[in-house]
Amino acid sequence: MHRKLIGAVLLSALASTSARAADKVLIAPVPAWVTQAPPVLKADSAVRFDEQVQVDGDTTTVYIDTMRQASSPEALQQMGTLTLGWQPDHGDLTLHKLEIIRGEQVIDALGKGEGITVIQREAGLERLMVDGQLTAVKHIEGLRVGDVLRMVFTISERDSALAGHVQDGLVLLPAPLKVGFGRARLVWRTASPLTVKSLAPGVVPVPKPIDATWTEIVVPLPVAKLPDTAKNAPSRFAPLPLIQFSSFPDWASVAKVMAPLYTVKDTIPAGSELAKRVDAIAARSPDPVRRMADALQLVQDEVRYELIAMGNGNYVPQAPADTWAKRYGDCKAKTRLLLAVLDRLGIKAEPVMASSKRGDAVADMVPSALAFDHVFVHARVGEEDFWLDGTMLGSRLADIRDVPRYGTVLPMGGTIEGSKPALFALPLRAHSRPDIEADVAYDMTAGPHLATPYHMTMLYNGTYGAAYKVDQGPSYDEKLTAFAEKAASNWVGNTFVGKARSAWNAEAAVWTLEFDGIAYPDWNYRDGHYALAVPPGLKVTYDAPRDRAAWRAIPALISEPWHARLHTSWRLPDDGKGVTLTSADAGSLDLPAINWQRRIALAGGELTEDIVSRETGAEIAPDKASSTAKAISDAMDRTARLSLDSAYPKWWDDVARRKGSPALAKVRAIFDARIADKPDDATRLTDRAWFERTLFEWAASEADYTRAIALDASADRYLKRSALRAKLGDRAGSLADTQAAYDLEQGNSEARSSLAYELIEAGKADEGLDLLPTDLDIATDDGLSNFLEKIDRLEQADRHDEALSMLDGALEKRGSSAKLRNARCWYLGLRNTALDTALSDCNKAIELEADPAMYMDSRALVHFRAGRLKEAMADYEAALAAEPEQTASLYMAGIVAARMGDKARAAALSKAAKTVFPDVGHFYAHYGIKP
Repeated sequence: MHRKLIGAVLLSALASTSARAADKVLIAPVPAWVTQAPPVLKADSAVRFDEQVQVDGDTTTVYIDTMRQASSPEALQQMGTLTLGWQPDHGDLTLHKLEIIRGEQVIDALGKGEGITVIQREAGLERLMVDGQLTAVKHIEGLRVGDVLRMVFTISERDSALAGHVQDGLVLLPAPLKVGFGRARLVWRTASPLTVKSLAPGVVPVPKPIDATWTEIVVPLPVAKLPDTAKNAPSRFAPLPLIQFSSFPDWASVAKVMAPLYTVKDTIPAGSELAKRVDAIAARSPDPVRRMADALQLVQDEVRYELIAMGNGNYVPQAPADTWAKRYGDCKAKTRLLLAVLDRLGIKAEPVMASSKRGDAVADMVPSALAFDHVFVHARVGEEDFWLDGTMLGSRLADIRDVPRYGTVLPMGGTIEGSKPALFALPLRAHSRPDIEADVAYDMTAGPHLATPYHMTMLYNGTYGAAYKVDQGPSYDEKLTAFAEKAASNWVGNTFVGKARSAWNAEAAVWTLEFDGIAYPDWNYRDGHYALAVPPGLKVTYDAPRDRAAWRAIPALISEPWHARLHTSWRLPDDGKGVTLTSADAGSLDLPAINWQRRIALAGGELTEDIVSRETGAEIAPDKASSTAKAISDAMDRTARLSLDSAYPKWWDDVARRKGSPALAKVRAIFDARIADKPDDATRLTDRAWFERTLFEWAASEADYTRAIALDASADRYLKRSALRAKLGDRAGSLADTQAAYDLEQGNSEARSSLAYELIEAGKADEGLDLLPTDLDIATDDGLSNFLEKIDRLEQADRHDEALSMLDGALEKRGSSAKLRNARCWYLGLRNTALDTALSDCNKAIELEADPAMYMDSRALVHFRAGRLKEAMADYEAALAAEPEQTASLYMAGIVAARMGDKARAAALSKAAKTVFPDVGHFYAHYGIKP
């Protein structure tokens, strides 16, 4: 507990500490065993941390001398009230000095202890901790900004549960922390040896005799800066700025002191309610493993967890009968109760001490009970070992062979034959049943262009179920929806979910969560097909870089290992007709730390993927870290690809035939239900507006945007409605929306650009141009983007000569820019001038660009202006082959087809373009191009 005290002094600089003392604060001079720090000469050297510990028999006395300057009003606010917390029954808290140092003046703020108030408050109650702590409070009168506050105190501590032993530590302040004076000093009787060890690299404690009776270790502070910790490394590789000491000679001695506290003989009174409950377990089944699982469930489910640290409660568990009667207890109490129940059932068991956070580092610590913060049960049936933790929730027969990941533990001895009170490394294995099972069923029958409904079922098993389940109570629906949205975000990628439903199966400890949702799978048009990439839906996360020389000898871990299963199905359009699956070699991993298996198949119009990931928590050896990273990365990068038939309809045609599909009905029902559930939620209306846009239901989309804006006007919503209105040719409405967006967020670049466009459309060219960015440095990406935007707006304002002059100058500086070449080609084509130059520019842009669909469209326009209709159509077709929804190419291809006499094709292309962008002709009409 001394370490907690020192940490608090460091963090809050006298604002709050955790200590133990009798129920009164003592006032006394500094004890004689203390080596005094140098005198305070000036306030400007006033940061001090002098920590000295004396061990005398079974008593440890901690002396602290701290100084800190109130360098700001904020620091003064923090330092103005002194609070010291302690637990009674363990020793004395003595204040020696409380001084305000102001220049050469030293002001006594302690006196005889006037103004110190002692109160009782349980600061850890919200964390289910009751420790009987008292708190001394004193308001520091007269403290000013610039003053230095010095406090000197000691705490004597004796824990009878340790049977005469002592254990504690000293904090070593590391650089770059600076102090005017710093020291860590340990003093003990030479005749009573201590085991002393530094956990900070490079610090070697050197004992030196003070006289014939006493020995000391002194470490100047600060010590060297702690090395950076490698990511996802075992805890033993995370250095701690501590010196530990203990009078326990070995781990067996620790177990010998602790074991008697867990005796259970005759602790369940005959005829008691607890005895009857245990006997009922025995009557239900003769199977000892079944009995053990039922006993564990009894302790987990019917006794709530609450840490009791009052008196000797830090180490001494309460009696099993008391724990059952109170129906609460901490790990010690639950362990002793479980041992008593198992004993009555005739199952051999023993208590085991563990470190819940630094289990793999225990072997590197000095032998002491302080190395552990947890206790649980080791049981044996036949030749099989079981590791049972009564503080968990949700363990059932299916989980009884799971092993808590506590690393190295210390069995204390009990009824298990052959068990030794020595450090023992727990076995590492994946949990018996999946912690999480996810099933996602996508209905893609509405095609690749529209939203996809899905149904998701999540099973949270065992301890995961108990930990994650949303319990009935106030705000249950809101909490469940929030949980479902988070699950959807993690597993599907968005939060569009309908009403969630859940059920808790207490017998099996399984929490089931179900909900319907809406997904937007990322279909892309590639090589003449609509294709969907299908990466693994359940991945192994391995993030343990060892790119520094100092880290290359450090093992790695997979973060938060689990056992998970995922089943995903995709019901395909047109029963899968013409659908192909490529790169279906799903891959697998079989390593000590992870077994990951994936299977993917296409059959009967449905794609299915099954993944099981079993992670053990095992360390990855340093010499295997790189190859393991590569193996995991290769497996996670294996992406299957689903391709539709090349004849599959384009967006505008597919919408026409899918509007009445059951899949879209499900999507609409989810959107409608979400809005009905929260009619004042503007975001939900905005979501549905987007859905209506994908169906070309312009009026319905605009209506939802309008309702959303009425509820919660935002720049984003105004811009979305503006874009829709612009597509419909409502220039006045679009201008009003962009102006409203800009008024709300003048720093919003999209709002500024949109308003500039609409102002120029309204004939207010100067106002629009004044809104444009001024950074036109074409050597940078942002500058080039701004430059091209200005060219667009100048051309829109019919300032062609000015725009062309700017382009010419830019191309002299950056002639290899495909974007600049295309811009000049495009506007020369629109203006129907210098077509040879335009053609040359477009050819060059196409050569420079890896994905030139837009530039093909520009060259097609030049051919069209030059009367080369065949060449124009070839370029439009090439552009549409790469980007079939490029509206400008659709519209102009229709005009070219009409000029070539193909009226049917012209009509089809024009209809497609106007379906996607009803007012597409407005732009071209400005340049005299009409059907």
